[in-house]
Amino acid sequence: MLRRYWVLGALVGALALVVLLVAAIVLTRSPSLVSASAQTVSGSAAQDTPLQQIAITPTTPYLWSYAVKFVCGYQPPSSSMQPITGEPVVEPGNYATEINIHNYNYRSTPLRKKILLLVNRGMPIAQEQSTAAPQPLQPLILGPDYATMDDCNGLWSVLYPGIATPAVMPLTIGYLVILSPFDLDVDAVYTANAPGATSTSPAGTSIDEVRVLGKRVYVPIDALP
Repeated sequence: MLRRYWVLGALVGALALVVLLVAAIVLTRSPSLVSASAQTVSGSAAQDTPLQQIAITPTTPYLWSYAVKFVCGYQPPSSSMQPITGEPVVEPGNYATEINIHNYNYRSTPLRKKILLLVNRGMPIAQEQSTAAPQPLQPLILGPDYATMDDCNGLWSVLYPGIATPAVMPLTIGYLVILSPFDLDVDAVYTANAPGATSTSPAGTSIDEVRVLGKRVYVPIDALP
């Protein structure tokens, strides 16, 4: 009886030894099985890492894109001499836009900018079915923790080079699009004066500040402004 149990225990031990040897051979020949568990463990940590720190480099075709609306200039009130048919592009008033860009990354980032002009000196030029083509600006390197800004006067000098900024800027509306390999802080400040002659004190001023969120977009190299 004792000999029977001893033989049975020896067989079980031998079978366990064979199983361990086979497992060791499989793991040795398939290192990917070992690394798979490590990837699973590190996956949650990778998801917590900011996206621009993992995949985005200054040469990647995927960039952050910020489309900032700007409204600049004076929309005069209608008069009996110059009646307005329907609604004007914006209600009468004097408008200004100021755009702030902050590189919160502690590394320099190249910026590409372009303007899409929709209202040119008071005249809508991109009403459906018409469209607006992008007008590129000069590239800019924004240093780590540096900031820059665009305002109506700067946009005018780009849109109309060689033409001095008028004392009363005609209504000018469009988009300033900013492209960057890294995420940025982009804010737009909009102010408007109530209608009235530009030579008189405004009856009231409104101000609004908007944080512009970026989108990841695929930008072919030959499409960069």
